[in-house]
Amino acid sequence: MGRINTYSATLYTGGSESNLQCKAMINCYNDTQPTPVMTAYFYHEGYFIPPNSKHIDKVNLRYSILDYNNFLDLLRNESPVFFYYNEHSKIGYLRTGQESIIESTSETRRIKEFTI
Repeated sequence: MGRINTYSATLYTGGSESNLQCKAMINCYNDTQPTPVMTAYFYHEGYFIPPNSKHIDKVNLRYSILDYNNFLDLLRNESPVFFYYNEHSKIGYLRTGQESIIESTSETRRIKEFTI
């Protein structure tokens, strides 16, 4: 399992559907190496999604394009965020660390105002 500190996102357009099966890609980085430690590929709805894999020091997780916004939302709004990959089962995932139920002080104030 590895922690994700930063990311870059790419959204593809153009080309024919036959040669552009991957619609988007998100490269994830941490402090251990300058290259991505994990890349998430997002495929057009209805296209074959290849199995997850690992190549030397990078994990490749593959998703439907329908999962893109949820994946990006976790990276943008949660901390810490980790990825995991099991080479035997080819199962990978993204997860958050333990978090408080109420994260922001503005939410806390609104709840206190509401309950008073």
